[in-house]
Amino acid sequence: MILKSYIVEQNVEVLKTYKATLIYGANGGIKSDIKEEIRKKNKDSEIITFFESDILKKDLLYENIYNQSLFAENKIIFIQEAADKIFNQISACLEGEIKNIQIYIFAGALEKKSKLRSLFEKSKKMAVFACYEDNERTLINYINKELKNFKGLTGEIINLIISNSNMDRGIIKGEILKIKSFFYTKKINKEEILEILNIKNDTNFDAIRDNALNGNKKIINKLLSEIDLISEDAFFYLNSLNNRVMKLQEIIKISDGNKNNYEPALETLRPPIFWKDKPVVIQQLRKWNMKELNNVAIKIGETEILMKKTSYLRNDIVIKDLITVLTDQASTTYS
Repeated sequence: MILKSYIVEQNVEVLKTYKATLIYGANGGIKSDIKEEIRKKNKDSEIITFFESDILKKDLLYENIYNQSLFAENKIIFIQEAADKIFNQISACLEGEIKNIQIYIFAGALEKKSKLRSLFEKSKKMAVFACYEDNERTLINYINKELKNFKGLTGEIINLIISNSNMDRGIIKGEILKIKSFFYTKKINKEEILEILNIKNDTNFDAIRDNALNGNKKIINKLLSEIDLISEDAFFYLNSLNNRVMKLQEIIKISDGNKNNYEPALETLRPPIFWKDKPVVIQQLRKWNMKELNNVAIKIGETEILMKKTSYLRNDIVIKDLITVLTDQASTTYS
């Protein structure tokens, strides 16, 4: 039985109606949250964790499924890092009647032809769902849900958390824990939150990013000669560029490409653009169209892959080259 991850996130109890559940995909943050919620809902159960390598070596899974627990009436079994290698063991163990046991199998990305995935998708007694990578909308919903009882949570604060997490739910989860611990009165203060979170506030690179996308060659040449880009922060710089490109794309989509609708469309964004950035964003929208922005996004992705694959490169120089290319393109673009 195929389920949707957001349904399970809303109520993990839906999984209790199935004797086993396969949870797969690249989003480790969702899988971690679901596992934590299962533990919370089953505090009186005996919880056992196996890895694929454990199951391949011995009949541990079969023994633990069909032998009664000595410690609790109910038992939870987590199987980590699963793949098709343990298909035979899993399918054999699930053929019989299982009582007072819930089995949760966690796997990475599984192709459609995966035997393990197919087994669960075709069965009405077992559940399966994919945990896809988060997008900005799912992360906004996640933060709002986790901090729904806190006053002072604004779109600006949500935007800061997301933009500095590299879209990683695991990082965001850590930041939320800090917020819950620090603001025990459940009232968030903007100035204090900037102090406790791992937020990079690099106004220097913001200036480089914005002037590059506006094609201001003279200013960019001056900034690049005065500001030292740090190689260790290269992926932060790429993330900053990519987030701005995604914002521009979103505004163009909302406005249906009509330049006269850019400003009204900008006002509908959630989380909102900071008020001081709005004039700069409007200028950038008049420089680029959707096709050109798509090409920029591809270029940013290629740069990220290049830096990850080539350890001997100086990432600061790679970023400077990318900035120069974008500035040249923007200076000759009149969308």
